[in-house]
Amino acid sequence: MPEAKTPWSLTLSEVGLRLEELRERRSLTQGDVAGHEVLSRRGTKIDKSGLSRLERGQRKQVARDLIEALLECYQANSTERSEILALLGADTTPAGRPRPALWRRNANLLGPMQFEGFLKLERRAAELANYERDVWPGLCQIEDYARIVIAQMRPELRPAEVKALVDVRMDRQQQVREGALKDFRALVDESALLDSIGDRSVSRRQLERILAESEEPRNTIRILPDAVGLHPGSAGAFVLMTFPEAAREVVWVETMVSSVYFDGEEDVQRYTAAFTNLWERALDPGETRMRLKEKIKEL
Repeated sequence: MPEAKTPWSLTLSEVGLRLEELRERRSLTQGDVAGHEVLSRRGTKIDKSGLSRLERGQRKQVARDLIEALLECYQANSTERSEILALLGADTTPAGRPRPALWRRNANLLGPMQFEGFLKLERRAAELANYERDVWPGLCQIEDYARIVIAQMRPELRPAEVKALVDVRMDRQQQVREGALKDFRALVDESALLDSIGDRSVSRRQLERILAESEEPRNTIRILPDAVGLHPGSAGAFVLMTFPEAAREVVWVETMVSSVYFDGEEDVQRYTAAFTNLWERALDPGETRMRLKEKIKEL
């Protein structure tokens, strides 16, 4: 699957998609639109390259006059027009406030994984559905656990660099707590219960943190038993994000060398179906808490 660039603004990306659909419905090319008489009559200009960036959600801002001219050009009906213009008033722009200095100072470490784009969108999500295989979600990790996990997963990093990423992860938790998140669902394989990091004390304290998180009203945590066997999630961890202003979900998939962003309807539906299927096969929240308590006693 090709990698998609994180949009500057989810709402402008939504506007772009809607405009592209209207243009194609009228059987117009981007070149046709650039020279269209409606734009000339209204004194509005956009070239083929600019329209392409607009449709891909890669413009930082878009004038309302331009959108109104394009809607007239595409002969949008009143419902389509009102819906698209309403999106212009919603703010999901990642640059809505300055990027935290902590992220900026460690951009060189976040860059290789393209994780900064994930952080920009995560703090704006109203709903998160996170599937993990062998480790607990970053939003639920204690500092010592995060340090060991990061060091083991990225052995090329120096201790100071590991500490920097741990600091980013702890700051990330705070950003999300103060953000738009209303519903967090974490689905984790049973293997995460094991002391895979090689430190029983840290593993125990991490499970205690998970138990506490499972009792928070906005969190639902479920463990997927090993007996389930191979399943679609075996391909790797992923996160589904839902936003209050945007009409669609996005999905992030983490690989060994990068974090990949998708917003195509088919891709999102595939991951949503996989998560739903596994969610229904997992232990319910009460059973999950019982397993956590049992494992804490063992450690």
